[in-house]
Amino acid sequence: MPHIDTLPAGALDIIGDIHGEYTALQQLLGHLGYRPDGSHPQGRRLVFVGDLVDRGNDVPAVLDWFMRAHAAGYAQMVLGNHEINLLLGDAKPGSGWYFVQRADKDAADFAPWQHYPATGKAALHHFLAAQPLVLERDDLRIVHAAWLPAAIARLRAAPDDDLVANHRRWENALAEEAGQQPWYPAWQAEEACDGDLHDPGHLPAYRPATAARDSYYSRGNPVRALTCGSESPAAVPHYAGGRWRFVVRTPWWQDYHDAPAVVIGHYWRRWRGEHPLFPCPPQHWFGARHNVFCCDYAVGARWCDRKAGIAPQHSAYRLAALRWPEKTLVFDDGETVATL
Repeated sequence: MPHIDTLPAGALDIIGDIHGEYTALQQLLGHLGYRPDGSHPQGRRLVFVGDLVDRGNDVPAVLDWFMRAHAAGYAQMVLGNHEINLLLGDAKPGSGWYFVQRADKDAADFAPWQHYPATGKAALHHFLAAQPLVLERDDLRIVHAAWLPAAIARLRAAPDDDLVANHRRWENALAEEAGQQPWYPAWQAEEACDGDLHDPGHLPAYRPATAARDSYYSRGNPVRALTCGSESPAAVPHYAGGRWRFVVRTPWWQDYHDAPAVVIGHYWRRWRGEHPLFPCPPQHWFGARHNVFCCDYAVGARWCDRKAGIAPQHSAYRLAALRWPEKTLVFDDGETVATL
Protein backbone atom coordinates (compact mmCIF):
# COMPACT_ATOMS: atom_id res chain seq x y z
CA MET A 1 0.00 0.00 0.00
CA PRO A 2 1.36 3.49 -0.80
CA HIS A 3 2.49 5.89 1.91
CA ILE A 4 -0.30 8.25 0.79
CA ASP A 5 -3.68 6.69 0.11
CA THR A 6 -7.21 7.84 -0.74
CA LEU A 7 -10.10 8.41 1.64
CA PRO A 8 -13.46 6.99 0.55
CA ALA A 9 -16.27 9.27 -0.50
CA GLY A 10 -19.16 9.83 1.86
CA ALA A 11 -19.60 10.36 5.59
CA LEU A 12 -16.78 9.48 7.96
CA ASP A 13 -16.20 9.07 11.67
CA ILE A 14 -12.60 10.00 12.48
CA ILE A 15 -11.46 8.47 15.77
CA GLY A 16 -8.64 9.84 17.89
CA ASP A 17 -5.71 7.95 19.40
CA ILE A 18 -7.01 4.80 21.14
CA HIS A 19 -3.85 3.54 22.87
CA GLY A 20 -5.30 0.12 23.63
CA GLU A 21 -8.45 1.33 25.41
CA TYR A 22 -10.73 -1.33 23.94
CA THR A 23 -13.71 -0.72 26.21
CA ALA A 24 -13.75 3.00 25.39
CA LEU A 25 -13.52 2.15 21.68
CA GLN A 26 -16.48 -0.21 21.79
CA GLN A 27 -18.56 2.26 23.78
CA LEU A 28 -17.78 4.99 21.28
CA LEU A 29 -18.64 2.78 18.31
CA GLY A 30 -21.99 2.00 19.94
CA HIS A 31 -22.81 5.67 20.39
CA LEU A 32 -21.86 6.26 16.73
CA GLY A 33 -24.29 3.56 15.62
CA TYR A 34 -21.82 0.98 14.34
CA ARG A 35 -22.54 -2.73 14.31
CA PRO A 36 -20.09 -5.11 16.06
CA ASP A 37 -18.34 -5.88 12.76
CA GLY A 38 -17.62 -2.19 12.06
CA SER A 39 -20.37 -1.66 9.48
CA HIS A 40 -22.84 1.19 9.77
CA PRO A 41 -26.51 1.10 8.72
CA GLN A 42 -26.08 4.45 6.93
CA GLY A 43 -22.89 3.40 5.15
CA ARG A 44 -20.56 5.61 7.20
CA ARG A 45 -16.90 4.64 7.33
CA LEU A 46 -14.37 4.69 10.15
CA VAL A 47 -10.96 6.35 9.97
CA PHE A 48 -8.39 6.11 12.77
CA VAL A 49 -5.70 8.78 13.18
CA GLY A 50 -3.05 6.34 14.47
CA ASP A 51 -1.65 5.30 17.85
CA LEU A 52 -3.98 2.36 18.29
CA VAL A 53 -1.27 0.77 20.43
CA ASP A 54 0.67 1.13 23.72
CA ARG A 55 -0.28 2.00 27.31
CA GLY A 56 -3.86 0.69 27.34
CA ASN A 57 -5.04 -2.50 29.02
CA ASP A 58 -6.12 -4.40 25.87
CA VAL A 59 -4.10 -3.43 22.82
CA PRO A 60 -4.52 -6.92 21.25
CA ALA A 61 -8.31 -6.61 21.29
CA VAL A 62 -8.13 -3.17 19.64
CA LEU A 63 -5.83 -4.47 16.91
CA ASP A 64 -7.77 -7.66 16.30
CA TRP A 65 -11.03 -5.72 15.99
CA PHE A 66 -9.51 -3.13 13.68
CA MET A 67 -7.87 -5.69 11.39
CA ARG A 68 -11.20 -7.49 10.95
CA ALA A 69 -13.03 -4.22 10.22
CA HIS A 70 -10.26 -3.19 7.83
CA ALA A 71 -10.39 -6.51 5.98
CA ALA A 72 -14.15 -6.08 5.58
CA GLY A 73 -13.67 -2.61 4.09
CA TYR A 74 -15.25 -0.70 6.97
CA ALA A 75 -12.20 1.01 8.49
CA GLN A 76 -8.93 2.70 7.55
CA MET A 77 -6.05 4.11 9.55
CA VAL A 78 -2.94 6.20 9.26
CA LEU A 79 0.13 5.17 11.19
CA GLY A 80 1.06 7.01 14.37
CA ASN A 81 4.44 7.31 16.01
CA HIS A 82 3.65 4.37 18.31
CA GLU A 83 3.04 2.04 15.36
CA ILE A 84 6.27 3.31 13.80
CA ASN A 85 8.13 2.43 17.01
CA LEU A 86 6.73 -1.09 16.82
CA LEU A 87 7.78 -1.50 13.19
CA LEU A 88 11.31 -0.28 13.98
CA GLY A 89 11.66 -2.54 17.02
CA ASP A 90 11.96 0.52 19.27
CA ALA A 91 10.62 -0.60 22.67
CA LYS A 92 9.40 2.67 24.18
CA PRO A 93 7.54 2.99 27.53
CA GLY A 94 4.08 1.45 27.38
CA SER A 95 4.98 -1.13 24.73
CA GLY A 96 5.44 -4.08 27.08
CA TRP A 97 2.24 -5.63 25.67
CA TYR A 98 4.36 -6.41 22.57
CA PHE A 99 8.05 -6.19 23.51
CA VAL A 100 9.03 -8.87 26.02
CA GLN A 101 12.04 -6.85 27.15
CA ARG A 102 9.76 -4.08 28.43
CA ALA A 103 7.05 -6.21 30.02
CA ASP A 104 8.35 -6.31 33.60
CA LYS A 105 9.30 -2.63 33.69
CA ASP A 106 6.02 -1.47 32.19
CA ALA A 107 3.87 -3.67 34.39
CA ALA A 108 4.28 -1.25 37.30
CA ASP A 109 2.21 1.32 35.43
CA PHE A 110 0.07 -0.51 32.91
CA ALA A 111 -0.75 -3.97 34.32
CA PRO A 112 -3.08 -5.75 34.34
CA TRP A 113 -3.02 -5.79 30.57
CA GLN A 114 -3.12 -8.21 27.68
CA HIS A 115 0.00 -9.33 25.85
CA TYR A 116 0.08 -9.96 22.12
CA PRO A 117 0.62 -13.65 21.29
CA ALA A 118 4.05 -14.36 19.86
CA THR A 119 2.52 -16.44 17.08
CA GLY A 120 0.70 -13.40 15.71
CA LYS A 121 3.51 -10.85 15.76
CA ALA A 122 4.83 -11.50 12.24
CA ALA A 123 1.36 -11.06 10.74
CA LEU A 124 0.76 -7.91 12.79
CA HIS A 125 4.08 -6.44 11.68
CA HIS A 126 3.24 -7.20 8.04
CA PHE A 127 -0.21 -5.62 8.40
CA LEU A 128 1.02 -2.40 10.03
CA ALA A 129 3.86 -2.02 7.55
CA ALA A 130 1.27 -1.90 4.78
CA GLN A 131 -0.76 0.96 6.30
CA PRO A 132 -0.41 4.52 4.95
CA LEU A 133 0.96 7.60 6.64
CA VAL A 134 -1.54 9.92 4.97
CA LEU A 135 -5.15 9.62 3.80
CA GLU A 136 -6.65 12.33 1.61
CA ARG A 137 -9.45 13.39 -0.71
CA ASP A 138 -10.43 16.76 -2.17
CA ASP A 139 -12.04 18.14 0.98
CA LEU A 140 -10.11 16.37 3.74
CA ARG A 141 -6.63 15.26 4.81
CA ILE A 142 -5.77 12.96 7.69
CA VAL A 143 -2.30 12.51 9.18
CA HIS A 144 -1.22 11.58 12.69
CA ALA A 145 0.66 14.71 13.78
CA ALA A 146 1.55 17.23 11.07
CA TRP A 147 0.76 18.14 7.48
CA LEU A 148 4.13 19.42 6.29
CA PRO A 149 4.35 20.08 2.53
CA ALA A 150 8.06 19.27 2.22
CA ALA A 151 7.60 15.95 4.01
CA ILE A 152 4.51 15.12 1.95
CA ALA A 153 6.46 15.83 -1.26
CA ARG A 154 9.25 13.49 -0.19
CA LEU A 155 6.73 10.74 0.52
CA ARG A 156 5.23 11.16 -2.93
CA ALA A 157 8.71 10.88 -4.43
CA ALA A 158 9.77 7.85 -2.37
CA PRO A 159 11.39 5.14 -4.52
CA ASP A 160 9.04 2.45 -3.19
CA ASP A 161 6.42 1.70 -0.55
CA ASP A 162 8.73 -0.07 1.93
CA LEU A 163 8.05 2.11 4.97
CA VAL A 164 10.72 0.68 7.26
CA ALA A 165 13.40 0.77 4.56
CA ASN A 166 12.55 4.35 3.63
CA HIS A 167 12.54 5.45 7.27
CA ARG A 168 15.99 3.98 7.82
CA ARG A 169 17.28 5.41 4.54
CA TRP A 170 16.21 8.89 5.56
CA GLU A 171 17.62 8.48 9.08
CA ASN A 172 20.96 7.29 7.70
CA ALA A 173 21.13 10.26 5.34
CA LEU A 174 20.52 12.63 8.24
CA ALA A 175 23.27 10.98 10.28
CA GLU A 176 25.72 11.20 7.38
CA GLU A 177 24.98 14.88 6.85
CA ALA A 178 24.98 15.82 10.54
CA GLY A 179 28.76 16.25 10.64
CA GLN A 180 28.51 19.12 8.14
CA GLN A 181 25.92 21.03 10.17
CA PRO A 182 27.11 24.21 11.94
CA TRP A 183 25.86 22.99 15.33
CA TYR A 184 27.69 19.66 15.21
CA PRO A 185 30.99 20.55 17.03
CA ALA A 186 29.12 22.33 19.80
CA TRP A 187 26.71 19.41 20.12
CA GLN A 188 29.64 17.02 20.60
CA ALA A 189 30.91 19.26 23.39
CA GLU A 190 27.47 19.36 25.02
CA GLU A 191 27.24 15.57 24.85
CA ALA A 192 30.52 15.32 26.74
CA CYS A 193 29.17 17.47 29.60
CA ASP A 194 28.32 15.90 32.91
CA GLY A 195 24.68 15.75 33.86
CA ASP A 196 21.87 13.26 33.69
CA LEU A 197 19.11 14.44 31.36
CA HIS A 198 16.81 11.77 32.79
CA ASP A 199 16.82 13.15 36.35
CA PRO A 200 13.71 15.34 36.80
CA GLY A 201 15.16 16.82 39.98
CA HIS A 202 18.25 18.24 38.28
CA LEU A 203 17.68 21.20 35.94
CA PRO A 204 20.43 21.12 33.31
CA ALA A 205 21.97 24.14 31.66
CA TYR A 206 20.37 25.02 28.34
CA ARG A 207 22.05 23.24 25.42
CA PRO A 208 21.55 25.26 22.22
CA ALA A 209 23.41 22.84 19.98
CA THR A 210 21.36 19.93 21.30
CA ALA A 211 18.23 21.95 20.55
CA ALA A 212 19.48 22.55 17.00
CA ARG A 213 20.28 18.87 16.53
CA ASP A 214 16.91 17.70 17.81
CA SER A 215 15.11 20.19 15.56
CA TYR A 216 17.19 18.99 12.60
CA TYR A 217 16.21 15.36 13.17
CA SER A 218 12.53 16.17 13.78
CA ARG A 219 12.23 17.84 10.38
CA GLY A 220 14.61 15.82 8.22
CA ASN A 221 12.86 12.44 8.11
CA PRO A 222 9.35 12.71 6.60
CA VAL A 223 8.10 9.66 8.51
CA ARG A 224 9.20 11.18 11.80
CA ALA A 225 7.95 14.65 10.85
CA LEU A 226 4.44 13.53 9.91
CA THR A 227 3.95 11.15 12.85
CA CYS A 228 5.66 13.19 15.59
CA GLY A 229 5.48 16.76 14.32
CA SER A 230 8.33 19.18 13.83
CA GLU A 231 10.16 20.83 16.72
CA SER A 232 11.91 24.15 17.29
CA PRO A 233 14.41 25.26 19.94
CA ALA A 234 12.76 26.00 23.29
CA ALA A 235 13.45 29.08 25.39
CA VAL A 236 14.36 27.00 28.46
CA PRO A 237 14.80 23.29 29.24
CA HIS A 238 11.63 21.39 30.10
CA TYR A 239 11.08 17.85 31.36
CA ALA A 240 8.86 15.64 29.18
CA GLY A 241 8.74 11.98 28.24
CA GLY A 242 11.25 10.95 30.88
CA ARG A 243 14.05 13.39 30.02
CA TRP A 244 15.00 17.04 29.87
CA ARG A 245 14.37 18.52 26.44
CA PHE A 246 15.50 21.66 24.67
CA VAL A 247 12.93 21.76 21.87
CA VAL A 248 9.18 22.33 21.74
CA ARG A 249 6.55 21.20 19.28
CA THR A 250 5.89 23.60 16.44
CA PRO A 251 2.29 24.73 15.74
CA TRP A 252 2.63 24.02 12.02
CA TRP A 253 -1.07 24.79 11.47
CA GLN A 254 -0.35 28.49 11.78
CA ASP A 255 1.34 28.21 8.37
CA TYR A 256 -1.23 25.91 6.76
CA HIS A 257 -3.13 27.83 4.07
CA ASP A 258 -4.56 25.07 1.85
CA ALA A 259 -8.33 24.69 1.43
CA PRO A 260 -8.78 21.01 2.50
CA ALA A 261 -9.38 20.47 6.22
CA VAL A 262 -6.74 18.52 8.16
CA VAL A 263 -7.61 16.21 11.06
CA ILE A 264 -4.85 15.01 13.38
CA GLY A 265 -4.33 13.19 16.67
CA HIS A 266 -1.11 12.85 18.67
CA TYR A 267 -1.18 15.94 20.88
CA TRP A 268 -3.31 14.79 23.85
CA ARG A 269 -5.73 17.69 23.67
CA ARG A 270 -7.44 18.51 26.98
CA TRP A 271 -11.21 18.68 27.31
CA ARG A 272 -10.69 20.40 30.65
CA GLY A 273 -7.65 22.48 31.49
CA GLU A 274 -5.08 24.31 29.41
CA HIS A 275 -2.87 22.93 26.66
CA PRO A 276 0.27 24.83 25.57
CA LEU A 277 -0.33 24.24 21.85
CA PHE A 278 -4.07 24.94 21.81
CA PRO A 279 -5.02 28.32 23.28
CA CYS A 280 -8.54 27.91 21.88
CA PRO A 281 -11.42 25.99 23.54
CA PRO A 282 -11.29 22.19 23.14
CA GLN A 283 -14.11 21.98 20.61
CA HIS A 284 -12.62 24.64 18.31
CA TRP A 285 -10.90 24.33 14.96
CA PHE A 286 -7.65 26.26 14.64
CA GLY A 287 -4.90 27.26 12.23
CA ALA A 288 -4.39 30.04 9.71
CA ARG A 289 -7.64 29.15 7.91
CA HIS A 290 -9.43 27.68 10.92
CA ASN A 291 -9.51 24.27 9.19
CA VAL A 292 -7.28 22.06 11.34
CA PHE A 293 -8.67 19.91 14.15
CA CYS A 294 -7.09 17.60 16.74
CA CYS A 295 -9.46 14.83 17.83
CA ASP A 296 -7.12 13.19 20.38
CA TYR A 297 -8.46 13.83 23.89
CA ALA A 298 -5.83 11.85 25.80
CA VAL A 299 -7.64 8.57 26.46
CA GLY A 300 -4.13 7.10 26.38
CA ALA A 301 -3.67 8.44 29.91
CA ARG A 302 -6.46 6.32 31.42
CA TRP A 303 -3.83 4.00 32.84
CA CYS A 304 -3.25 6.84 35.34
CA ASP A 305 -6.90 6.59 36.37
CA ARG A 306 -6.64 2.84 36.89
CA LYS A 307 -3.63 3.33 39.17
CA ALA A 308 -5.52 6.00 41.12
CA GLY A 309 -8.77 4.00 41.30
CA ILE A 310 -10.72 6.52 39.22
CA ALA A 311 -13.67 5.03 37.33
CA PRO A 312 -13.92 5.72 33.56
CA GLN A 313 -17.10 7.77 34.00
CA HIS A 314 -15.13 10.20 36.17
CA SER A 315 -12.08 10.35 33.90
CA ALA A 316 -10.68 13.58 32.52
CA TYR A 317 -9.31 11.55 29.59
CA ARG A 318 -11.69 10.84 26.72
CA LEU A 319 -11.95 9.03 23.40
CA ALA A 320 -13.63 11.03 20.65
CA ALA A 321 -14.77 10.76 17.05
CA LEU A 322 -15.07 13.74 14.76
CA ARG A 323 -18.03 13.20 12.43
CA TRP A 324 -17.47 14.44 8.89
CA PRO A 325 -19.03 16.37 7.22
CA GLU A 326 -21.19 17.23 10.26
CA LYS A 327 -18.14 18.49 12.22
CA THR A 328 -19.57 17.22 15.51
CA LEU A 329 -17.72 15.39 18.26
CA VAL A 330 -19.03 12.22 19.86
CA PHE A 331 -17.33 10.93 23.02
CA ASP A 332 -17.12 7.45 24.52
CA ASP A 333 -19.70 8.40 27.17
CA GLY A 334 -22.17 9.43 24.44
CA GLU A 335 -21.85 13.19 24.81
CA THR A 336 -22.18 15.00 21.48
CA VAL A 337 -20.70 18.47 20.96
CA ALA A 338 -20.71 20.77 17.93
CA THR A 339 -17.28 22.00 16.89
CA LEU A 340 -16.74 25.66 16.15
